Amino acid sequence: MNKTLGILTLCLVMTALVLSIALPAPEFEATRAIGALGGLLGLGQLGSLLGQKSGGPKIVSRFQKELRHKDWWDATLETDTSGHEITCTTGHWTKIGRNQVSPRRRSRFGYGNPNQPDNQGYLYIAIYDDTATNSVLEEGAIRLVHLGYDDYPRFLIGEWPTTSLRGSATLRTQKVALPETSYPWVYEDSYLVIEFNPDATDDVIAIAIGTAAGLDLWNIPATIETLAV
Repeated sequence: MNKTLGILTLCLVMTALVLSIALPAPEFEATRAIGALGGLLGLGQLGSLLGQKSGGPKIVSRFQKELRHKDWWDATLETDTSGHEITCTTGHWTKIGRNQVSPRRRSRFGYGNPNQPDNQGYLYIAIYDDTATNSVLEEGAIRLVHLGYDDYPRFLIGEWPTTSLRGSATLRTQKVALPETSYPWVYEDSYLVIEFNPDATDDVIAIAIGTAAGLDLWNIPATIETLAV
């Protein structure tokens, strides 16, 4: 029996070490599950060895936030820094926005409960191009992604056509609901990401101009928690 437990312990430790190398800590929450399994087997020290406290992190605060355009635009993604544009190619998913998680926090897309529509989040995204004088709406598909700081791991939260995401900037009944997702949390230095696959290759502009000024809204709900040190 002792020999069997010893072999099992070694296998669990090796698995955790490999996964902790592949995924940035504390992004990989499954190590907690391994620690819990160790506890069930009487191997309580396994959780400590993996650097995970029993029961997960201590939550100091939790709040809902609608992230806006300014929260998403990242100048480091620009392909034309002088014009503040991002070139998007048909058939290719391009990052057009990302929100980096702050220190001692974790985030994920959506907020609220679908059983309480007054409390859940809703999407509204309108993307515009760099047409001179008056920016024009971009058409295509949009993805929301949980992404590690080095582009791994990656969790696709959802994909929608652009037309369905801009039904109304004010009427909830014409928006796509996005309650809090059950996907793994995004931790410090990692990202919530917006990706765009256009119907036609074009440049997305940071700030819409002309008759489109002020209409380039990227309103996306998120749940954010602050963690104890």
